[in-house]
Amino acid sequence: MKNRWIRTSLAIVCLLGFAAVAQAQSTGAGESVQWQALDSWIQAGMQKWKVPGLAVGIVQNGQAVYVKGFGVRDITTGQPVTANTLFDIGSCTKAFTATAAGILVDEGKMKWDERVDDFIPFFHLYDPLADENVTMRDLLTHRTGVGSADLLWYGTPLSLPDIIRRVRYIKPQWGFRAKFEYNNVMYATVGYAEGQASGGTWEEFVRSHIFEPLGMTGADFSAIDAQNAADHATPHDERDGKVVTIPWRNIDTVAPAGAINAGVADMAKWIAMQLNDGKAANGQQIISARSLKETHTPQIVVPQGGEFDLFFPKSLQLSYGMGWFIEDYGGHQIWLHPGDIDGFASLVVLLPEEKTGFAIFANLDHTPLRAGLGYHLIDEFLNLPEQDWTAHFAGVAERFTAMEKKAEEAEASPKYPNTQPSHELAAYAGTYRSQGFGDVVVTLEDGQLNVKYFSFGGTLKHFQFDTFVGNMSGFGRNPIMFSLDEKGDVSKLTMAGIEFDRVGEQSAE
Repeated sequence: MKNRWIRTSLAIVCLLGFAAVAQAQSTGAGESVQWQALDSWIQAGMQKWKVPGLAVGIVQNGQAVYVKGFGVRDITTGQPVTANTLFDIGSCTKAFTATAAGILVDEGKMKWDERVDDFIPFFHLYDPLADENVTMRDLLTHRTGVGSADLLWYGTPLSLPDIIRRVRYIKPQWGFRAKFEYNNVMYATVGYAEGQASGGTWEEFVRSHIFEPLGMTGADFSAIDAQNAADHATPHDERDGKVVTIPWRNIDTVAPAGAINAGVADMAKWIAMQLNDGKAANGQQIISARSLKETHTPQIVVPQGGEFDLFFPKSLQLSYGMGWFIEDYGGHQIWLHPGDIDGFASLVVLLPEEKTGFAIFANLDHTPLRAGLGYHLIDEFLNLPEQDWTAHFAGVAERFTAMEKKAEEAEASPKYPNTQPSHELAAYAGTYRSQGFGDVVVTLEDGQLNVKYFSFGGTLKHFQFDTFVGNMSGFGRNPIMFSLDEKGDVSKLTMAGIEFDRVGEQSAE
């Protein structure tokens, strides 16, 4: 869920091999030797990658065959992870939002190709053609052409209706329906529309139509509720080689995009329904087979390479359905989705041919153990030849690390050294506004420029000409470029590729 420019996710990935996992066998007192081999591999991997806690749930033929917690919920308390420990599942939430849309389609309250403004009159897109034609399907498949709008919700106090109203001011990065462009705000908008269509809220609808019929009694939708639960994991990050606890990132505002918290025992019930044409274990039809199939059907091609190599290492073809990436891997179709939010990493995988699926939850930011375990299990359950994951992911990590280092060096070394700002520092102080993304406030205190954007703030250091570098707490290191108007006055600020226009009078020099 997290956008890469908000927080870099280039983890060094290196995977371990482990003994083959046998086909489905029951857990419990008579646990098989094969599952014990999986236990050993997970424990070794957790130790190698410093993962505090991990939970795994495996479903085969409608039954949970392996549901287990490892390690601790919090390194400071040492309480053990259980099958019911709540983890923020991040963007794995999107499949719930897509399924909820399918249920509303079944009820005649929504159509896949219905215009968004039929449910949200104040929803608009910048491009008039897109605004006239955008449908629920477009939002569910990330094909609006609008690039990431995560600055609207990550660390901001904006409400979801406020965020939706601002979308109209965001210039598209691509043509309408031309290219896959992952967008959390669009999924949050779908959830809001689902609330409007159902006469309540997204949370109420998902709880009454999915959680309760499936018996997902422990799952919730809020970082606040999760932290009040008796059995919940604490998010962790690795900093300077040491694993530390970090605060929960509250994303309740855009909950339909990534705020569900669940344990693997509850997620096993969800996985079983997804693999059983929409039926719960008790035979109740949660969503029609037809609508569920629509969410599992490729809707738009996902370009391979780049950051996608971190999750889809050897796919022959990669697409997005609705709430699921759809991968052609080794001649088999796989439906899966990763999830990331501060301090948590998740992965849900469905192997429809084998009626097998699994969930992996960890309370460590972007741990490579998630992908390692995921793809080894995929290979085992599909009876594919053993692969040298260590070499493959080491190569991917090496390439990303080199790219990151090169970018950092470029940012650290000005192309034109020994330049000076065109104005005195006081001339840069002021408020800069984007209709879509809000205000950036620059102040001058004790001869030092400071910058603040919603909850993020820090100092500005001169880089070259009228470009400064903002070291903003929680936001990272970002170049900030000031622009002059025809009179030579400071009139704009550009941050993260977004232009902010100066408002009010310029400070006197």
